[in-house]
Amino acid sequence: MSHLRYIEIIYIFLLALFVCPLNSMDEGERMKNYHARNYTWPLTKLVPDTPGWHDLMQRRFYQLEEIEELDEKYNGWLQTMSSALVAPNFTEFGWGLSRAPEDLLKILKETLHEGLKDAKLENFVEVISSPNRPYFINARHLTARILDELKPMHEEWSGVSLLPSVAYGLRAYRNESSLYMHVDKPTTHIISSILHIDHSKDSEPWPIVIEDFVGNTHEVHLESGDMLFYESSKCFHGRPKKFIGSWYSSIFVHYHPVGWDMGGRHDESHYAVPEHWGTIKSLAAQDKLQVIGTSFREPDCPDDWCALKNSKEWFGPAPSDGRVLTTSDYEIQGKTKSTIKDEL
Repeated sequence: MSHLRYIEIIYIFLLALFVCPLNSMDEGERMKNYHARNYTWPLTKLVPDTPGWHDLMQRRFYQLEEIEELDEKYNGWLQTMSSALVAPNFTEFGWGLSRAPEDLLKILKETLHEGLKDAKLENFVEVISSPNRPYFINARHLTARILDELKPMHEEWSGVSLLPSVAYGLRAYRNESSLYMHVDKPTTHIISSILHIDHSKDSEPWPIVIEDFVGNTHEVHLESGDMLFYESSKCFHGRPKKFIGSWYSSIFVHYHPVGWDMGGRHDESHYAVPEHWGTIKSLAAQDKLQVIGTSFREPDCPDDWCALKNSKEWFGPAPSDGRVLTTSDYEIQGKTKSTIKDEL
């Protein structure tokens, strides 16, 4: 192949990236599908169609319009449209707090503490920010049991029949780690949970932050054995506050509904990105949004996430009687940050 032909191929590849970053189709093809599906802007309905969800996403739309770098901008739109519109919701609020079976927790804790003696470092994970890469303790021999034993709990919470996608872990975060806000894969990570196994004695509280379907932001402090159910490709979640301590370990459990169209969900998120995605608008008083790969941070706000100033805070351990706590429990009972922990 000639030198000129190599240059031509490279040019075509770079042009494709510029026309529609991170997308396998060119912009013309994408827009044909956009109009064929009758997408318009501004959006009049979101999924779910609640005032709080509208407010949450409208603010994010404005933030995305102010981003200048095209790859960053398109990827931000892709994640946001998947969350705001394309992914269906299965529950009223998108998250819940419960307890894992004690016998399963026991063997996971044993595996964790034994594995920490000679733990290896986890491969690079884009959404994790830390000077110290997490440890990874392989629990593959327990994967089938975890997915099988926890599946009925996820089905009861979500109200749908599920198939297992993956149980990933054990991950042990290390000192000064944080986890950017993000949503998970819309193809396979639909109904999920974070099962907190254990943390070092010197650990300070390290909440998982999650947005719900009525516009609230929650900080959930998990104790060993607590499970956070969440619609992981729908609700933005992360741990933007820095972890202080030696280690903090969880396993991540993911399912998808029976009959789930994996490929179609991926393509639909691209089709839904609005026609004007590449334009830049100057809008007053918008908190800056930075897109890092597939994740978000707000660098001008404390702990990289502005909504933390108005968050609802929860403390484990969760009830051991099978209840799943969620947004409505907080509001109905009128709990405050100082009383939730005592009354659970």
